[in-house]
Parts: sequence; C-alpha cells; structure tokens
Amino acid sequence: MRVCKVCSHERRHSIEIGLTHGVPVRTLGARFGLKPSTIYRHGKLHLPPQTRAAILAALKPSEIDLEALQRSESEGLLAQLVAQRARLQQMSELALEMGDVRAANGTEARITDNLRLVGQLLDQFTIRHEVTHKSVLVSADYLQLRQVLLVALKPHPEAMREVARALHALESDAAKQISEAKPALIIDAKPEDDAA
Repeated sequence: MRVCKVCSHERRHSIEIGLTHGVPVRTLGARFGLKPSTIYRHGKLHLPPQTRAAILAALKPSEIDLEALQRSESEGLLAQLVAQRARLQQMSELALEMGDVRAANGTEARITDNLRLVGQLLDQFTIRHEVTHKSVLVSADYLQLRQVLLVALKPHPEAMREVARALHALESDAAKQISEAKPALIIDAKPEDDAA
C-alpha cells in the first residue's frame, strides 16, 4: 500500500487549508513540490467534509493554534532557505566551472542575502547604538574664528575685552561640561524574546 505523500508532508495543514479554500492543485503542487494528481487524490480520499468544515469554521484560531502555526511556518521557512542556499551554492560552483564569473558573483550575492535572512529568522544579529556628544568650542573652525574676532577687535580695546570675557565664559562652561560628561553610552540590544 502506497503512503500518501500529502499525509506525510511536513506542511500538510497548509496544503489542506489551500484545498479547502479552492486553491488550484497545480498551484499547490508547485508551492509544496508535489504532483497535482497527488494533491487531488489526497483531497478526495483523505480530506473528509468534516475536516473541510472545521477549517472553514476556524475563522479566528486560538492563540495556541497561532503559536503552533507560527512555529511550523518558521521551521518551514528555515528549511526552504537552507535548501535554497544549497541550490545557490551548486549554481555558483557550476558557474565558476564554466568560467562565468559574473554569474558566480551574482549567485554569491544571493547566498549572502540568504544568510542574512536566516540570521534574522534566528535572531543572530545585535543592534548597537552609540551616542556621542562633541562641543563645537574645541573644533579647529571655532578656534580660528575666535582668533579672527580678537584680531579684528584689537583697535577697539574695550570691545575686545568684552568679547574676550564672553568667549572665556562660554569656553569655561564648555570645559566644565566636557570634564563632567559621562563616557559614551553604548546600548547593545537584541529583539525581545516573546516567550520570556
């Protein structure tokens, strides 16, 4: 006796949802790597009206169902990405053997994209933020402007003293803020785990 390939398929529930909602068997076959006749036969022999009714009635699945669906979809996505990467690596090697460097480079770029998606799916990336503060009063441009102002005001000693006093007060406040400043704050963050 032959085993039904849909019944033993890891994405059986998705196939049955598609059948129940009238997705063409050809489309489902292409999506899940099965022959349309196999899916058709499963729908006729192994998907009774009670199951179809239950699928149609499940307009709002429970939270537990959603978690299971999300988990199975994530596992399916990961499996598809791993299989895709294997195919891409074969294509890259074939392109190199044939001397097609452009195709090999393009394939390697797709492999990198694939790895990035897998890393995101598995929460392998850390987001890093760094906050720094820099005072304009210690920049070379400010020091040059200060010197030009004081030289221009030299013929006017009283105005020069007032400007120099104001600049000195500004610089003293800046120096005090710099010396009291806390070290740069670095935040390493990982997306929160919903299960925690």
